[in-house]
Amino acid sequence: MQRLLLFCLLLALATACASTQLATGRTDRQGDRQGRYRTYYDDARTQPFIRGRYRHGQPVGRWRYYAQAGELQHKERYRRHGLSHITYYYPSGQVAKQGHARLADEPDGLHFYWFGDWNYYSPAGALDSVQVYTLGKRTSTRRLATR
Repeated sequence: MQRLLLFCLLLALATACASTQLATGRTDRQGDRQGRYRTYYDDARTQPFIRGRYRHGQPVGRWRYYAQAGELQHKERYRRHGLSHITYYYPSGQVAKQGHARLADEPDGLHFYWFGDWNYYSPAGALDSVQVYTLGKRTSTRRLATR
């Protein structure tokens, strides 16, 4: 949970520093975002920060998040009903962790929860542990034997 809070804080800070550009600039009849969405680290729009797409104000399809150096930090694949598959990467490009999350529109606001099994990998690519999340809180961890 602390890692998620730290990530959200860093994402908010980076978003505040990034230049935003809606590629289509479209909205639907209710005024919600519609179409491609891109943000950049620079005003020349050469260093991508976030790339994704909205449908009726909801993220859909593939979203990609980049570090300022240009490497892919993580990607999300949104499915119906706010479900997504997320993959985080080490700077080397190896998978660091993978799992599922849910975007829930609740009475007190929009919440993003990790759930189910999250696989954590070593920088060499070996599966290190499996952590289980329920409503964004880690409920258990299984360490795998090192080889």
